[in-house]
Amino acid sequence: MKKAALIVGARPQFIKTAPLILELGRFYQTVLIHTGQHYDFAMSDSFFGDLKLPHPDYHLNSPAGSDGRRTGRMIEGLESVLNFENPDFAVVVGDTNSTLAGALAASRLRIPVVHVEAGVRSKDKYLPEQINRVVTDSLADCFLCPTPSAVENLKNEGKKGNIFDTGDVIYDCLRMFADRIPSRPKISIDLPSRFVLATLHRAEAVDNVENLSNILRSMQTSPFPVILPLHPRTGKMIVRFGLAGLLPDKVIIVNPVGYLNFLSLLKSCEFVVSDSGGVQREAVFMNKRVIVPRPETEWRELQESGWVTIAGYEFELERSMSEPPERRLDNLMRPAANYMIEKLRRLF
Repeated sequence: MKKAALIVGARPQFIKTAPLILELGRFYQTVLIHTGQHYDFAMSDSFFGDLKLPHPDYHLNSPAGSDGRRTGRMIEGLESVLNFENPDFAVVVGDTNSTLAGALAASRLRIPVVHVEAGVRSKDKYLPEQINRVVTDSLADCFLCPTPSAVENLKNEGKKGNIFDTGDVIYDCLRMFADRIPSRPKISIDLPSRFVLATLHRAEAVDNVENLSNILRSMQTSPFPVILPLHPRTGKMIVRFGLAGLLPDKVIIVNPVGYLNFLSLLKSCEFVVSDSGGVQREAVFMNKRVIVPRPETEWRELQESGWVTIAGYEFELERSMSEPPERRLDNLMRPAANYMIEKLRRLF
């Protein structure tokens, strides 16, 4: 049996890997490698429990410090593991530092790289996620694209061969766990009868005091209370910038929640405010309108459909935002994992 290495390290990758592991394991010996990028329990281990993922075969140490230092240590650890395991191909997912480290380590060892969520692009080439995407796609040997626009982006960049419009594994994951979503989330507060769900974590939003201040002030315009599961990075920057006093009365901070509890919140909310690409898709696939506190979104189809509204760092949340558009996204809401494995079996 041929061997596939899956490289993960952050919340979005745990989610996207769940349906892939199930299907890959039917045809390949699978080695799961955790880079240690998300070392907080609520951001890492709890997702493995919620998603019933197998325990990683390898868990690398990713030391505190700059992105460069941590990514360098990931590459070092991944090279050692991949050299020992010698897989037939390596699968990297999304746009995190773990994605970049996996692509670089595998390429240096001449192991073919499969990029899940290939071809996704933003307009700002300096975004950390954009840098990771572009470099990973420059090294990839197989491109598994979640949307038609991602395929178009790769072709416009001159990529040829092994480019597939597979659909989005996030949709697979929602289907897999639909029956396990709690009717009420297990969190430390009593939920308001109507509320907005917010997430915030991107560097350009939370590492900039002006942008972060404007987003927090803008949440005061919500017609409903705002439930904000606080990402560790966002909490750290609120403290560093001394912005705790700017937190609006309407914002209710809760600890980070696991995948199933988050989906329960998502299912119950009026609408969503999020800078996360993954949350945008989860929300839209669950028929929730999304306001994005950024100047753009990489998910062009969601914006063009009317389900996603780009708001920038200063915005007003109006009651009308809870009304979903009539247009559905059936072309994106299709199982992806089986199709991905079909293509991989032809290549490897």
